[in-house]
Amino acid sequence: MAFLSQASSHVLFGVTSTRNRLSSSASGASPRSSKADARLRYAADMAFALAFLWLLAAANDPLPIELEARLALARALPAPYSGAVILALLPSAKLAPRQITPLAEEAFHLAGADKTVALRAWLVYRTSFDRETQAALDFPLRLVSPLAGCADAEVSDPGDYYRVAIEAGRREFEMATRHVRSAVEVGRLAEALLARSSELEYLPSLLIALDQARESDREFVEAIRYTALHNSTLELAGLLPAPLGRSLLLHYRAFLVRHLAARRCAGNRAEEFEGLFRDFNRLAARLRGVPPLEAEAAKVRATHTSTREIEPNGFALRHKAETVAFDDTAIRSVLTEIEKFQLEQKPGLTVANEEMKSLLYQRLAHRLENAPQRDLVLEAWVHFVAHSRLREDRPQAWFRAARAFREWAAKNRGRLHQLASAGDPALAAYIRLTVMLPESEVARILP
Repeated sequence: MAFLSQASSHVLFGVTSTRNRLSSSASGASPRSSKADARLRYAADMAFALAFLWLLAAANDPLPIELEARLALARALPAPYSGAVILALLPSAKLAPRQITPLAEEAFHLAGADKTVALRAWLVYRTSFDRETQAALDFPLRLVSPLAGCADAEVSDPGDYYRVAIEAGRREFEMATRHVRSAVEVGRLAEALLARSSELEYLPSLLIALDQARESDREFVEAIRYTALHNSTLELAGLLPAPLGRSLLLHYRAFLVRHLAARRCAGNRAEEFEGLFRDFNRLAARLRGVPPLEAEAAKVRATHTSTREIEPNGFALRHKAETVAFDDTAIRSVLTEIEKFQLEQKPGLTVANEEMKSLLYQRLAHRLENAPQRDLVLEAWVHFVAHSRLREDRPQAWFRAARAFREWAAKNRGRLHQLASAGDPALAAYIRLTVMLPESEVARILP
């Protein structure tokens, strides 16, 4: 038993003690209690055997010490990013499948509602688990996303979910795209298919998605502005054989006309689509058989009564942070305003007070990128984030800040120490990981 660690010895000692107590108490027991004790002794024996086998397996198949240290730091990060980092650590670790499987399963459960991280973990688990002794994980499906209206500040975005789903195979990809309903989801799907344009068997999923996309001007404009829906669809249509390209363009034309004819959100203007129409008509003329889009199609015919009057009250302060003069007094004045800032909550506003404050610090730091006062701002920002609830309530905003801190402190031992001792265990773990990982791997592994 020389291989057992002190902690492992405690596990065995605890089970052995239970067995001994049961044995010593059995001599004076009644027949009924003897049967109960026998069952308990059997359970204790089984627990002892399982603990021994587990420890033996761990001793015979340990993870590399360096990987163990990195995994411990990854687990200290906010979920689901902790799961994403665990997965990113695996490719360079040169592990056996039996070592990969429990880590992939751990990442899968850490992913929570983040279906992209869950799907990455599911793929790793599928290639490593033992089908005879281990159960398969459920495929992580995205459900139908909530409909976003004109008063909503956020729209559900699947990110790279469909890109990862393609790697799972055609059957899984069809499952993954079954619930595509929003224009943003259609945009992400078009991006994914463009990257695999030679694999024509996936094209029907995009045609169905274009036809089934619900009419939501909020989602439609979000997709046009912030995904590559338009460019990806046109580029894909141009790469396909002419009949298939023409079919895709016809479906996309119907998608555009349907959304533009629906009720629009206040502030969404027809002029925004002039360039899109030019691109569309140029390709339609080349492929032939596709009617052009006339400027009249973009005309706003009806507007929703619920307008998006939810601009946070931090707008004026954000503008001040982005334009502040390079003067100590002015900068300190803006810092004081940010410290005292309280977000005015309005219906439909989903951004939180701490998230907005972090954004204000970020804008001010960006303004002062080459100014000597930037350190003052970063130090205040670090202190705020370290003592906020961002990592629990808004992990995405926490990671945006942590990434900025990492870039600020890179190769500066004093700043790195300052971050590691700021009072946030997750931030300390994140910074230690940036130091521990090879420089070439930091951007790939850390969010």
